Amino acid sequence: MKVTHEKARKVLTKVHGFDSLGEGKKDTVELFNRIPCIQVDPIDAAGKNHDLTLFSRIKDYRTEYLSDLLYEENLLFEYYCKMLSILPMESYPVFRNRMEKQRNKFSSLFKKHKEEIDHIMEILEDGPISSLELKEMGTTDVETWRTKKKSNRLLRGLWLSGKISISHRKGNRKYYSLPENVIPERILKKDITGDEETKKRIAEMIVSSSRLVSASKASAQWNSIGNVTEITEILEELKDDGKLLSIEIDEWRGKLYAHVDDKKFWEDSHELDTPFVRFLAPLDPLLWNRKLFSCIFEHEYVWEIYKKKEDRKYGYYCLPILYNGEYVGLIEPYKDDDVLEIKNLHLFRDVEGDDFGIELKKELSRYMDFLGANDINIDNDLHFRMDSTS
Repeated sequence: MKVTHEKARKVLTKVHGFDSLGEGKKDTVELFNRIPCIQVDPIDAAGKNHDLTLFSRIKDYRTEYLSDLLYEENLLFEYYCKMLSILPMESYPVFRNRMEKQRNKFSSLFKKHKEEIDHIMEILEDGPISSLELKEMGTTDVETWRTKKKSNRLLRGLWLSGKISISHRKGNRKYYSLPENVIPERILKKDITGDEETKKRIAEMIVSSSRLVSASKASAQWNSIGNVTEITEILEELKDDGKLLSIEIDEWRGKLYAHVDDKKFWEDSHELDTPFVRFLAPLDPLLWNRKLFSCIFEHEYVWEIYKKKEDRKYGYYCLPILYNGEYVGLIEPYKDDDVLEIKNLHLFRDVEGDDFGIELKKELSRYMDFLGANDINIDNDLHFRMDSTS
């Protein structure tokens, strides 16, 4: 099936739910049935990536929704899928396969620090702990890019190995507990999937989250599965199993895959519920393959957070702006106490007219409500730019 960029934009906007928002905690958990993998990122310029991903799809989203679903109701859990991710609890048995492999990887570390491991497991019997309770362990003789603290390394290894689970967080600090205190018993009793089935299940979750994927040009999207050849084989198997569709897009070399649940949208004509403006999270599943996004939406998206200030073209933490399914610009927000600051606004398309301005104000108002901001400040030196290169 071959489609135009315009058709692809409409379909992706529709199936991601940007034009028709869900509402409440019930729709928040239901969203994970359609988009089962949401990437976690701790940076909080004006909302964290995982919260912004949900905010763009849930009308009245609050961070408490996610916290409750993760740590009170245990309907979701955290583990590595597309990097660190929030996942439906029902998928936990799939990732136990990965946990078993991590146990082998960390076996030498666990043997070397058996006394400390035994101490950690013993105090976990009394309740959740964080690295703060293990300060006396000091540092390791092996330094990694993450940490040299022995407590952090051991807790991370135990978590990746499935010997402990994330119980809750205070800010970005993780607290851990024994799996039986976090993971429902019926889930722990389920069989662990084999290697090949695990790869297929995770690949299907990635497709379901992005809604349209390529085996190439997005290595981070597939880092937990394999190389391009392996990914292509798995995607073809899923297509043969009737779970994926093959799609071709103008100006994109290579085959693309969409989930079969979206078949009616790719085959038939569906209009969007307009007008609307949405701000996308920088690591939204739609953006996991930025080259594919740039091809379909006809303008690049570059996350410049790790660039030096003088090397940035757009800004530190810019969010893509969707207007009626079109990628029209970038907005750089920053929350300072109870004030939402807009530091930059870049428009790539001519959106002059009342509708865009009205919808932008509506979305900014909803955004302020989500952030708990009482006021908005538009930077006096705001860089407003019409980019004719799009």
